Amino acid sequence: MPYMTYPQLKTSARARMTPVMGKLIGVTAAQLGLSLVISQISSVSAFFPNSFALQMVFYFLSSVLGHTLAGMLTAGVCYLFLKLYCNRPISTGDMFYAFTNQTKTCLGVSFIMSLISVIPTMPAYIFFMRFSIEAESFSAAAIASGLDASAVAMPPEMMNLLSISLLSYTPALILTTMLELIFAQVYYLMLDFPSCSVKELFQKSRLLMHGHKGRLFYINVCFIPLLLLCIITCGIGILWIFPFMCAVQTEFYLDLVTKRRR
Repeated sequence: MPYMTYPQLKTSARARMTPVMGKLIGVTAAQLGLSLVISQISSVSAFFPNSFALQMVFYFLSSVLGHTLAGMLTAGVCYLFLKLYCNRPISTGDMFYAFTNQTKTCLGVSFIMSLISVIPTMPAYIFFMRFSIEAESFSAAAIASGLDASAVAMPPEMMNLLSISLLSYTPALILTTMLELIFAQVYYLMLDFPSCSVKELFQKSRLLMHGHKGRLFYINVCFIPLLLLCIITCGIGILWIFPFMCAVQTEFYLDLVTKRRR
């Protein structure tokens, strides 16, 4: 039996969402609010303005912490949608499932996923922050000299820092995307197989996604027009679009794991 196409996943997801759309909007609003608070953790690096090394160390640590906490919320959202697909009642409290159940396993999974997101992009971030510092100093010196900073050519050193930052970000983005596709099902698998260790969950996700990374990538690309729609609606559209994306991802997982068992 063939796997479901994106239009089929989309149609099935909408049918599942419609009866509980109000609750899903509430859950999305709560998650976005918490995610916004969590994202501020990385600003702790600003407390070390005189030490670039300490800034980078604390930025890395705070980013890993922030991504780990966000991963815990992601596990809760996956739990909520699995409940929805099992025809069980859902609530906003489901979002905090990982903080009271399977906490140790979810912490391990979320920590590894945070490293996948943060480590590859750190070189690009370091060079970009160097460029930002140099740009601030350059602008301050130009203003002090009575010159228009925008009309003065940037020194080659600054251009090199910016170029290295951009060039190093491209392979980092490719690597991160590939790893996130390989381990895309790890939270769902954690919920379906609570007795598995963290290592086993990542192995299962890798095996489950074998031959399906391109299909999931295509589905994610199909979300781009919807995300652009969010920008047009000043972000309000995300309250409807995010639950739809989660529902499609859940449909994808269930379709994948069901067909593999046959």
